[in-house]
Amino acid sequence: MNWFVWRQHRKQFLILGLLLVAFAALVIPTGLSFWHTYQQALTACAQNPATPSCSDLPGNLFQSSLDQILFRLVPVSVLILPVILGMFWGAPLLAKEYSEGTNSLIWTQSVSRRKWLTIKLAWILVATVVFAGAFAALSTWWSNTPNALYLDRFNGIHFGSQDIVPVAESLFAVALGIMVGAWFRKTMLAVGVALGLSIALVLVVVPNFVRPNYMTPNTVTSPMGPGAIDAKIPSGSNLLLTRNIVDKNGKTFDRFNSANLPPQCQQLIEDQQVSNNGHSVQVMPGKIGTGSIDACLNDAGYHQIAKYQPASRYWDFQDIEAGLYLVLSALAITATYGFVLKRDA
Repeated sequence: MNWFVWRQHRKQFLILGLLLVAFAALVIPTGLSFWHTYQQALTACAQNPATPSCSDLPGNLFQSSLDQILFRLVPVSVLILPVILGMFWGAPLLAKEYSEGTNSLIWTQSVSRRKWLTIKLAWILVATVVFAGAFAALSTWWSNTPNALYLDRFNGIHFGSQDIVPVAESLFAVALGIMVGAWFRKTMLAVGVALGLSIALVLVVVPNFVRPNYMTPNTVTSPMGPGAIDAKIPSGSNLLLTRNIVDKNGKTFDRFNSANLPPQCQQLIEDQQVSNNGHSVQVMPGKIGTGSIDACLNDAGYHQIAKYQPASRYWDFQDIEAGLYLVLSALAITATYGFVLKRDA
């Protein structure tokens, strides 16, 4: 049975292996080059801190179009890997067997349904962990430079493309695809449904609506003023959730609409409208050059409030999210056994 599974899926293993080699050929030389350039810049700035570029390394290093493309391409490639695996590896695993009737042929031999399903699942799920782990390890190593430069590994695509989360996401996407294939038993339908569900759950729902709420966020407040709220947030790769201006009753103020401000503050904003080639430019509270407006808002009880997850919780969030995907994967595999062993018996 193991030899049969290998013969049946060896082309898929080979294709993913070639993709892994191509990915390594991209990230290893560029990762070494980026890290070398960054270390050189740090050394130069340590020797001559008065160099103008040293005051803003993130704004001066790696600004070429190619560098910026790579800074997005590598994490995005790992971020969409679970979707690709779920669509092209998970969904057809059983759906193709049902469509072509090869499952019935196997079941008439000496191989039981449970053994057939268990061996196929073991091969595919172990291979998923191995391949996704290799991609994630390469991406994590390559990301040392942007992580150190931009302090953003807790944000957006970077969190989902480094360390253990991409592995857990891939395992879940493949398990979900397998379940969908066992459910619909039609390859193209299973691929389409797996694609939609993987994108919705892995790329939209979990990162945007579930991840920010794993732990109660820290909250800081400050008076109105440029940089006042930023000074209250510790430096590091924090996950900033919200940053708003609120009135004395806690109601959020739309900084682009001053209609609800006290009349005296509205008048100050109108007085500080500036002209730029004949076009009016809106002066917004909390920006440089709006000190009198901020003072007026402070007197009226307005203040700034921000909620964030501190950088120290990064690994807690990695563990929680990986655990979540493992639980969902177990549920999908359990459902798959139910479809194959009970519904189709």
